[in-house]
Amino acid sequence: MSNQLNDFSFFYSNDLNLTTEKVYVFLINLDLFDYTDFIGLLSNNEVKRADKMKTKKKKRQYIITRGMIKKLLSIIIDKDPHKIEFSYNHHGKPFINEKYNGYSVEFNTSHSGRYGLIAITLDNKVGVDIQKIKPEIDFRALSSRFFSNNERNELLKLEKHEQQEAFYLGWVRKESFIKATGMGVAYGLDQFSVSLNKEDNSNVIISDYENKKWHCYDLIEIGNYKTALTTCKNNIDILISQP
Repeated sequence: MSNQLNDFSFFYSNDLNLTTEKVYVFLINLDLFDYTDFIGLLSNNEVKRADKMKTKKKKRQYIITRGMIKKLLSIIIDKDPHKIEFSYNHHGKPFINEKYNGYSVEFNTSHSGRYGLIAITLDNKVGVDIQKIKPEIDFRALSSRFFSNNERNELLKLEKHEQQEAFYLGWVRKESFIKATGMGVAYGLDQFSVSLNKEDNSNVIISDYENKKWHCYDLIEIGNYKTALTTCKNNIDILISQP
């Protein structure tokens, strides 16, 4: 995994060197942007979706992250970001029909707290997740509801002071996987298992319904946040841009 890229603004004036063997990841500090600057990039349906969000914070997270992915895609496919339109699969995952050098452009986004996370690659199913650790959340109740038996057992074997971090580590790994498959929560969070061990951070193997192997990686350690990325390919180069 590389950490060569450290300036997000670089990509507004330079081409992304996309290949099928690379995944570009962008960690965005949402506090540095005014969400009103991005509203014009959203479709009418996207604006309506944003307006229905329960809090201004969530609305702001969604608008900036959605605007950012459109700006990045506009560089890749050489198209005005205002004219980029998303299609959606049966489970609501967005995609574009335009190709890059004959390959499909795959991307995924996530946001939590003050950060947004974006991943872009070619011809490679990808999912990312970022979660801010919230001490007030009853993670044991959530694990009872959404974790597999193996994961719950692994969690309970840990010392109590280790369990919260392990829960969030497992959570972002699981979320990145179901997003990569394109099914989201319809896949069933309790229908598969990931390791909760923070030492298993380079390539967590996940088997899906068809026993296909997916590859999950921890991404960025930043404050009280956990991040993960899952792809359908092994031995890829992950290039991370962060503030």
